[in-house]
Amino acid sequence: MELLKVLAVPFQAGSLLFVATSSLLLALVTALGGSSPVAALFLAWLMLTWLTNYALHLIDDVANGTREARAASIEMITHLSIDSRCWIHPLIAVALMVIHLLWPAWPMFPMLAAAALLLPASLGACVMSGHAGDALNPVALWRVIRGFGFWYLPLVTFVAACALLGAVLAQGLATGVLLIASLQLLLLTAYAGIGGALYERRLELGFAPRISPERKADLAEQERRARRQHVIDGLYSDLRIRETPRALATARQWLDGLQPPEMADDLRAILDAGRGWTNLREYPHFLQGLMAVLFELRQPGLACIVAETGLALNSNFGPATEPDAIALVSYALETGRRRTAARLLDNHLKLAAARGEQGARLLALRERL
Repeated sequence: MELLKVLAVPFQAGSLLFVATSSLLLALVTALGGSSPVAALFLAWLMLTWLTNYALHLIDDVANGTREARAASIEMITHLSIDSRCWIHPLIAVALMVIHLLWPAWPMFPMLAAAALLLPASLGACVMSGHAGDALNPVALWRVIRGFGFWYLPLVTFVAACALLGAVLAQGLATGVLLIASLQLLLLTAYAGIGGALYERRLELGFAPRISPERKADLAEQERRARRQHVIDGLYSDLRIRETPRALATARQWLDGLQPPEMADDLRAILDAGRGWTNLREYPHFLQGLMAVLFELRQPGLACIVAETGLALNSNFGPATEPDAIALVSYALETGRRRTAARLLDNHLKLAAARGEQGARLLALRERL
């Protein structure tokens, strides 16, 4: 489905309008060739500039995740800062023609085969780096070929098939608008295919398109972390004014909507920030309440991490209630954290003794230890 979307880009309204307009103008150039050669050459140069620049924009857009053909603009002809990448491959083609004219005895087929073999890599290197010089850079070409792996040969075959079809059309159709439009569409289709292949192999190529699932995920994660930082700042503000219940409600609301991996990551972010809150008298109470929140969310492992953080800050830290103490000590024993379990149980028993509370289950856990 993605391949069909890519190959359909040259046949969208923006591209077809460009092809129709430029084909009519090139046909006019052909008609003027005999009567006004200077004007014909000038118009031909403008049309080729327009075509090469539009084709470069198309392959750039497709490789970067865009699936809508842009409209052609006059700036693609007249702008002084036309991308130099749009000239490198036409110049290579002209160079091959000059070599053939100067040394006609040289076999033409090996040169054409080498050009067809390296064209996708050359275009891909230019698109990925944004530099025209990489079209002839052996290191850049090898990086593209290696990134494609086995799929480079089908890509070369596709481009060669477009070129072969163009040669067949040139033999079968009379020179005119239809032939010029067909050749332009084949060129744009080949460019779109190469751009789509770059997008599909972006991870193997180390290429970061402007639009991709990875970039969208990165942006979403950045936004989530910004919201998380806002929550952490709110927790600090609440603890400063001893609004521990409100801080715990905020923490529960934030953690409740997260998947387990995100919850673990965000809890560590809260605890990391809390290392700078050790001067807040309410922070240990917040940690005790946070353990209860995590047990409610069925995350005993994360509650144990909070308990270990509390012990690192204060050796007398322990659960505030008997159910939390039982659940936490039992989990620590089951996961092989016997020393942590003993410290938490002793600290809670001291707290319970001060309040005149000595539950039978707690005493049983102490006997087990």
